[in-house]
Amino acid sequence: MNLTDLRDELTTHADDLGTAPDFTAGVAGRVRTTKRRRAVAAGSVATLAVAALAVGVVTSLGRPAPTVPAGPPSSAAPMIGADGMPFRSVPDAPGDVVKDGLRYRARVGDDTLVAGFIGDRGQGQFSLVWEPTTTHVSIGAECYLPGLTDAEAATYMVTVSFGGTAGFFGSSCAAGRPAERDFPAGGTVPGEPGQGWTELTVGRTASVRIQLVDAKTRKPASVDGAQLTGAIYAQGARALIRDLSGTPVAALPDVIEREGYRYRLTASIAGPIDVAGTPLETAAPQSGPFLVTSGTVVTGSPRREPAYFQLEGLVGEQTQWMEGGSQTAPQPSGDGRPLQLVVAEGSAPPHGTGFIAIYTPEP
Repeated sequence: MNLTDLRDELTTHADDLGTAPDFTAGVAGRVRTTKRRRAVAAGSVATLAVAALAVGVVTSLGRPAPTVPAGPPSSAAPMIGADGMPFRSVPDAPGDVVKDGLRYRARVGDDTLVAGFIGDRGQGQFSLVWEPTTTHVSIGAECYLPGLTDAEAATYMVTVSFGGTAGFFGSSCAAGRPAERDFPAGGTVPGEPGQGWTELTVGRTASVRIQLVDAKTRKPASVDGAQLTGAIYAQGARALIRDLSGTPVAALPDVIEREGYRYRLTASIAGPIDVAGTPLETAAPQSGPFLVTSGTVVTGSPRREPAYFQLEGLVGEQTQWMEGGSQTAPQPSGDGRPLQLVVAEGSAPPHGTGFIAIYTPEP
């Protein structure tokens, strides 16, 4: 099927979205994150990348794709933020998708944009079309509803459909406008760790449809001023986290980018977390700054109340995340202090794997 035929097919079925199945279908293996009001939002564990690829075709159901300009150079001089971490601006680059003061960057760390789109205000759906060169990808979709309250925005969501599966997965909508210019490169990572998205075929055109829907009925919805965005990033070099049997249970990026700086994975530790286990512990670098990613993966747990974890030894506010999630914490300095993964609330799961990974700045 060529792209013209594919566009016609998508247009024909644009309103087919019915009641969605469980949004977790087909995305087994991704590390889930949970937000609590008393905790800082946890970051996704699997935020990875590959070699450079061209930005994919966007079918916007009759609307032109946004222009992709290359911006002027800007200062790369390092500055220090209130958290003690260095930051610098990143200028627009060829391949960035830029619109309405928002941006999907063509490359973040080692992640490479293969298809990205920022919709018009009021546009309720669009499709991303690309030709995969890898089955290791992440999918991000955002939904912003200016003029609505948080409670009103919660009655809507954005879904991602693939291969005729309506509502392959979804995410909630936010009231207001994006707080930052750049959208994250990470997102949902379909497939088991290390295996990739098996429904993709390298060299065969693929597409996903991103659509605003009613959160209860999963039927297409329309909201004045709503703005949807979506992106596919190719994944690449990563380190696998394995359980005691040697089975991969999570994947960590080799490189994380934060505030314009690249941080490379230089040390990691993984081990069992269970009711009889000892806390997982490693040491911070002798000097800083650095990033530390910590998380848990739970397998085969019976139905019970989930536990919450935290990493002790961090400089700054202690944060917690639900089992099966993770966090990446910026640290302005390292002094060799111990970093320990502990249960902060509840009981440790009967079976699971915890990990701590250290990222230090590239020269």
